[in-house]
Amino acid sequence: MKEGQSSRTAEAAAALRANHFKNTTNPVFSDPYAFELTSKGWKKMLSNPLIVKVMNSSVLNRTLGLLTGQVVGRSRYAEDLLDQAVQQNTQQYVLVGAGLDSFVLRESQHYPTLKIFEVDHPDTQATKQAKLKKLGKLPSTIEFVAINFEKESISEALTRSVYNSSAPAFFSWLGTTHYLNPQTTLQTLKSIAEFATNGSELVLDYSTDFQELKGIERLGSMCVAQFTHLLKEPLLGQFKPSDLHQAVEKMGFEVVEDLSGEAITERYFYNRADNIRHTSATRLLHLRLKK
Repeated sequence: MKEGQSSRTAEAAAALRANHFKNTTNPVFSDPYAFELTSKGWKKMLSNPLIVKVMNSSVLNRTLGLLTGQVVGRSRYAEDLLDQAVQQNTQQYVLVGAGLDSFVLRESQHYPTLKIFEVDHPDTQATKQAKLKKLGKLPSTIEFVAINFEKESISEALTRSVYNSSAPAFFSWLGTTHYLNPQTTLQTLKSIAEFATNGSELVLDYSTDFQELKGIERLGSMCVAQFTHLLKEPLLGQFKPSDLHQAVEKMGFEVVEDLSGEAITERYFYNRADNIRHTSATRLLHLRLKK
């Protein structure tokens, strides 16, 4: 993303969540604030009946539905696991690269003792906070922590906050690693491993090697890559699952689960009338710290 402006891919993800909530029967992930959080351009598109009809046609759901499935599937998965962690007495939630996620408005009232840390680029945060304040009252449990992932570690950023490094936390890192150099992703994971205490958990999504994809999956991934390039936020990071597992295990993480696109579709999108499914180009990884 460019200095001085919020993330355009975050706006696109919010638009996909908004469309899914407003125009889908039985949404996999419900985000009633996403429409207001996205950009004016996306709002205009989502308010056009013809565009909405085309976007939600069965033909496009079999293709663009891959992208929608990725966006809503990862959010559903992370918050399902967060709920389990809170039930086991985790009381810190760190959204790494929070983007335009609306958890603080949607769910914070259900977790009154959960301390929420949104860690993101200051430009994205400034835009988001202005929008959030228009949509509702922010709880006292939220703290916004500014960071530039290419210039500092998450541990350095969280040290400036009231984050308690001696208590376990749940980290959610969604929609970000795709746009980072792989080494930056690994450095961030290492920073979390060194900073967080045992029992802390982390969920992230990551891209696999596009060259290994076939058919509509490969074509769709190429289109997404071109789209993010036009938004001036090119896709940079890809991992082979076995290599990533080996790297995080050396840091002290246990791989609890690594879901393929097919497994995510089976869990959240099975036999849907709208034909939305999850792309095979990205995976969801659940880690637990066991140093």
